[in-house]
Amino acid sequence: MKKRLIALLLCLMLLLPLVISAQENVTLRFIDVSPSPVRQEYFEKTFAKFKEETGISVVYESVPWDDAANKLTILGTSNQLPDVITTWAGWLGQFTAANWVISLADYIKGTEAEYTDTVTKLVWKAENELYGNTYTVPDGMMVKGVFVRKDWAKEEGLDLDPAKGWTYSEYFDAVRKFTNPEKNRYGTSFRGARGAFDPLFVYLQTFTGGKAYADDGSALFNSDEGVKAYETWNGLYLDGNAPKDAINWGFIEMVDNFTGGLTGTLINDSEVAATCIANMKDEQWMVMPMPASDKDGKIYNTINSPYAYSISANSKNPDAAWQLIQFLTRPDNNIEYCKLTGLIPIKKDVGDDPFYGPDGYYATFMQQLNDPKLVVPCAFGPFSYTDMHQGMMHEEMQKYLLGQQDAKTSLGHVAEELEKRMIKYLAENPGSAVEQPKSLSED
Repeated sequence: MKKRLIALLLCLMLLLPLVISAQENVTLRFIDVSPSPVRQEYFEKTFAKFKEETGISVVYESVPWDDAANKLTILGTSNQLPDVITTWAGWLGQFTAANWVISLADYIKGTEAEYTDTVTKLVWKAENELYGNTYTVPDGMMVKGVFVRKDWAKEEGLDLDPAKGWTYSEYFDAVRKFTNPEKNRYGTSFRGARGAFDPLFVYLQTFTGGKAYADDGSALFNSDEGVKAYETWNGLYLDGNAPKDAINWGFIEMVDNFTGGLTGTLINDSEVAATCIANMKDEQWMVMPMPASDKDGKIYNTINSPYAYSISANSKNPDAAWQLIQFLTRPDNNIEYCKLTGLIPIKKDVGDDPFYGPDGYYATFMQQLNDPKLVVPCAFGPFSYTDMHQGMMHEEMQKYLLGQQDAKTSLGHVAEELEKRMIKYLAENPGSAVEQPKSLSED
């Protein structure tokens, strides 16, 4: 027995250099779809650490966000996708239907307890409901909040307390109070360009209990009540509570004009906190939770990841690709990344990091994650809607803002197209069902 054990150990010792040598010959390609100097520096530094530990090399590639969907589509159709892709949830319908990414279920199996409930009960649950499998590991989690000029609120006598929260009516009132064109102040960083329909869609669902479609696939958010809500939301712009050029604003313009002192509120994800920390004084800003529904008192808030890691079906080294994803999401690396990008770590082991404590910059976001009133509304659908998100959704909204068509027509066009795609998806996928709102309090 002893001789056999010695022989086995000798074999393992002989094989170990071969395994290390094999890993040293592996080179992975990684593509970042939201490049910035900070992100690139982080990834390249982390990839160097990864090579030191595993012998696996990683080549960093990037594509600007505005071109990312088209670029990845071209790479996908030509079977040239990198091994590890930073993906966005809105692309998964297209990517899974085209078999451009592989299931991660076998890799994840047995490690689920390491991840936060936001990952297991929301992200992965939704992916399994929509696409029948798990295809991503989030890079970090985002929760929306309302960034507010604390100094403006003090001037206007507004007593804003994150612990008490507020309703949409109260939020709209604050926006109006903040607006003072003579001081070059506007109440809201209104988003009128690409992505404009995202926060609007959440607001519309505060009147539908978080649902987007009935069981048969028909749209629920374009009822008479929905049209009135559509007018209320867009009325913030039409009534002069945002600069005229906000009709062309995207993410960058919204954030820059809030941190620069032109606008008093900004509805966006927790990632913006990193920019506020870097560019504003603590006494100038605060974060309020998303407003509660004026209809049922619940807080409807998207909880998702800005991006996630997926393994390409083109990868010749999927196991090595999974090693890279594990390394990127290891608690020490993930916490460092989340602090740089303004996210919430995906692993439970965050220790006592003050950033995420009750007095930290992310306290309001963490508060919402533990609020029993919080409901995650439904997404646009399991089908591909990238083309709509890049065009029709905000274009129809802009037509209304420019007076080219009425609210019912504007919202109706988007609802009709989404409904058509939802009904088609249900017909082509027997046994599938429309997504339902989710809560972290659910089992």
